[in-house]
Amino acid sequence: MLRFDIRVQTKHQCDYCRVYDTPKETKLLRFSRLIWFGYDEEGPAVYREDPKTGEVVRIDFLH
Repeated sequence: MLRFDIRVQTKHQCDYCRVYDTPKETKLLRFSRLIWFGYDEEGPAVYREDPKTGEVVRIDFLH
């Protein structure tokens, strides 16, 4: 698992066709740099970074 500062759980299935799209939630808009997406030991997730602060968010999706 990669390092992250914030963790967010969604109520949606992971759609890999949309991982390059900017997040729609306003609190996640600043995380514009995609770092990684896929399955890890906890399920489907996307890691994005705020390029100004270096903070990383992990977005967890439903299995």
